[in-house]
Amino acid sequence: MRGFIIRFAFAEQVSIQSQTYLKRSYKEATVEMAINPINPYHQWFIKLDGKSAKTQQRNILAVPSPQLAACIASEFNRQKEYLSFKQMPLLMLARNAIDLDYDATNREYIEKAIVNHLENDVILHRKNQKSQLLQIQQQQLDPQLRFFNSKFGMDIQSNDGVQIGSLSQQNIVKIESLIRGLNNWQLVSLSSQADNLKSCILAIQLSYGQVDLEKALSLCDIENQFNKKVIENENPQESDSEDNIISMNVKAAQLFSSLIYSQSILY
Repeated sequence: MRGFIIRFAFAEQVSIQSQTYLKRSYKEATVEMAINPINPYHQWFIKLDGKSAKTQQRNILAVPSPQLAACIASEFNRQKEYLSFKQMPLLMLARNAIDLDYDATNREYIEKAIVNHLENDVILHRKNQKSQLLQIQQQQLDPQLRFFNSKFGMDIQSNDGVQIGSLSQQNIVKIESLIRGLNNWQLVSLSSQADNLKSCILAIQLSYGQVDLEKALSLCDIENQFNKKVIENENPQESDSEDNIISMNVKAAQLFSSLIYSQSILY
């Protein structure tokens, strides 16, 4: 998530060589149930060689469900000599949610960042000329925008790519109300989806189950995919790598959201 330092502090770690990579200093990550946790979202610990892992703000890494804890432990166990945080999206989401639980100072910033995506939302952007791309956008994005407006009682309009229409105060208030109704764990998931999809609208629809994951990824990438067909990409591998990272992050945020409330009495 933007606005957060990409680092991770362990209980016994005293120095950090890089903000992106941290040398692996544990053999195994395991899961342990908390005893009488104060916060219902901090019920399962992720431990490294029996010691509690901690967040950037040195809060103990504890999550709501055993399934989410197990997935994060698996991210730890898949790491090699150095931890690559790009390959640990569930950890990053959990870390940010936990730190928000202890200190909500950054919550307003995150909420505003999500709303700000509306200014250049991919669902609203249209080419200002008669073209094949414009026709594709109208066919695929217009129905999505109409559905969103109908579902949430809004009247947001698309723009021509040059003149960006201002949002009405009524629409802004409704979006802000939706976001403020989320808990910290839901919020960090929505924020990651909005950042990666470059769309507040798609992120909200995905969170509310109004569009499936593959459809959201397809809709946010219409212009890019069109341009790939028209113009030979000079570095297709780099582009494909970026697409893969976006897909991984959105899928992780969706999984994270679904695992917040998962429980198992057999765990």
